[in-house]
Amino acid sequence: MSAPRLHASDEGRHLPGTDVAWGESWYHDFASSDGTYGGWLRIGLYPNLGVVWYWVAIVRAGQPLTLISDTTAPCPPRDPANPLLALEVRNNRYETAWTCTEPMMSWHIAGSGTARTYANPADVFTASNRGDGDVDCAFNLEWRAAAPVFPYTATTRYEQSSWVSGEVRIGDERIDVYCPGQRDHSWGNRVWSFPWLWTSGHLPKARWFHAVRTHLGLAEGFQTGYVVEPGRDIEAIEHVEVEYQLDADELLTAASVRIGSLSMSVVPELHAPVKIQSPDGVAARFPRALCRFETADGTVGRGWVEFNFPAGSQ
Repeated sequence: MSAPRLHASDEGRHLPGTDVAWGESWYHDFASSDGTYGGWLRIGLYPNLGVVWYWVAIVRAGQPLTLISDTTAPCPPRDPANPLLALEVRNNRYETAWTCTEPMMSWHIAGSGTARTYANPADVFTASNRGDGDVDCAFNLEWRAAAPVFPYTATTRYEQSSWVSGEVRIGDERIDVYCPGQRDHSWGNRVWSFPWLWTSGHLPKARWFHAVRTHLGLAEGFQTGYVVEPGRDIEAIEHVEVEYQLDADELLTAASVRIGSLSMSVVPELHAPVKIQSPDGVAARFPRALCRFETADGTVGRGWVEFNFPAGSQ
């Protein structure tokens, strides 16, 4: 199956389908090459439910997880006259604006608000736990392409390796951001009722990787991804292998991943999970972690690993 051809307009909002679980989302993350800081942001539209899902998770070595998590903001109407303005959301807790500044090349994301802190990231999974206190959070970041966009063949989604620059403020601390990152955009009938692995990252000397595998442990799971090597075109991958270990809270403790011929050991360093109540009625734990990746020759890079674990899944 060949990948769909993308157009500049695909960076913006699409006409929604009729299914109640139809959604459209933009993910953007970043991970410093030394593992000292990183973050991920997601804005998800559910126009048929009339709500926006909004997450901002910032991690720093030796510091608690900083998290904005909201699934109740009203979904703004789609503006056909301004399709590349993905979304602006403002309420009494936060505000954010996501804008495509150059299609298939760059995005600018800014925002501020009140975040919760979690010294133990697993506390996010406990409904009664309200965290360890509030802190002001602000960010002004740009994602700029480091490789071409990579469209999936089996679903309406694409990924792109990027360089991320700008700044993040947590309370009185300022973080000057300049590091590798990733972004993706997807739209369609999205559900959270099956397990998956998603990962992306950067290795020294301009090497990048991305992979996804659904229905973990089953041969028929969807597998795709890519590897970018210096001086070469992006290489599409059809086979992704993963082995992993979890703690009692289903947070990652160790893993190995093989993306085509690229094999790496994975050590999670900073956890940034969220808990999900899907529009299709499924509850899931969504552990994400900034990780250290090491190849067989000792090359070390950083990136993110994400799992989706629906309640009751094995």
